[in-house]
Amino acid sequence: MSDEELLQKAVECARNFQDFPQVLMAISLHPEWLTIIPENRKWAILHQIIFSGDVNQLEQLLALQKLNKKFRLQTNTRQQETVLDIAALRKDVPDMLKRIQQLIKLDEMLTYARDCQWDKCYNIIKENPSFVNEKPPYRRFYLIHHIAYANAIKEYENMKQIKGCKFDLNLRADRKKINLIAKEGQQFAFATYIEKECPSLLEQDDPDDDSIYQATDHAIKQTEIINTMMEQTNIIQDLDQNLIGGPTKKSRDEVMKYLNNSKTDTEIQEVKTKVASSKVEESKHKEILLDNLTCPLTLAVFTDPVIAADGFTYERSAITKWLEKNDRSPMTNQKLSNKNLNPNHIVKQIISAFQTVL
Repeated sequence: MSDEELLQKAVECARNFQDFPQVLMAISLHPEWLTIIPENRKWAILHQIIFSGDVNQLEQLLALQKLNKKFRLQTNTRQQETVLDIAALRKDVPDMLKRIQQLIKLDEMLTYARDCQWDKCYNIIKENPSFVNEKPPYRRFYLIHHIAYANAIKEYENMKQIKGCKFDLNLRADRKKINLIAKEGQQFAFATYIEKECPSLLEQDDPDDDSIYQATDHAIKQTEIINTMMEQTNIIQDLDQNLIGGPTKKSRDEVMKYLNNSKTDTEIQEVKTKVASSKVEESKHKEILLDNLTCPLTLAVFTDPVIAADGFTYERSAITKWLEKNDRSPMTNQKLSNKNLNPNHIVKQIISAFQTVL
């Protein structure tokens, strides 16, 4: 079965509101497929899921995009329908429209902040003060981190004057505190400024709180094994073959044989360029896949993966400890609709599949 056929199958499952695990498996292995529109189709999987009205399924798929830099929520259909247009078609499921509207606004605010368009950012916060401490699942930075990276002390002071706007200075990006993010961006003036405003940033984390982020010895060992296996050239194709019946691409020997049979330097250079480009894409693909198999709290490969209400998958022990003291997502800081945890059987399948491709 070709990649195109696999994508068509996943789109068909989403279109019929059936077999979501099949869709989740496909996007877990190929996050970029969420917004690809196959030949002879009008909608991508993203559009089908939005039309289904299932916000929980949408959250799970969006959580898989956090390292996919090419992902864009506002991806139109072939007929140029927007995600808002599609969400608005379902009057019977208003929660989806509300969620899409919220995500678009958050996206706009964070894009303005990244581009230092502070006036536009200010106007959105004025309408939605809570946005200062929230972000979409696929974004790395909260607003405060963009401010830190831009050394925008004056703008930060202005935003604090907005009614109802109160920055949470404990928010982290990649588990790093705001002052460390500022230093990472060479913005030492902002780091010093924010440390004076919030001295607790200089304090060591409470050992009890820090235990949330500790991976078990078993998880660390498993992470090392899978990292090593990721170095195997065809690991992605092998996983495709084992999990969703994907094709196996040409081997290195086949590629080299083709190169040796080429008649001109131009042909050889063209093939070498394609091989080099393919290696870059494969490396990015492996990075994204590994990220999707890694707990965002422990930073180790899962041993007991569970899905929370925010759509993210966590190591059970880590998220359980988090939920003892928090009712917000550790990845988006948005309030969780519930504290239920459900096993992620897809991630378990993928991790188990690594054992069969050794």
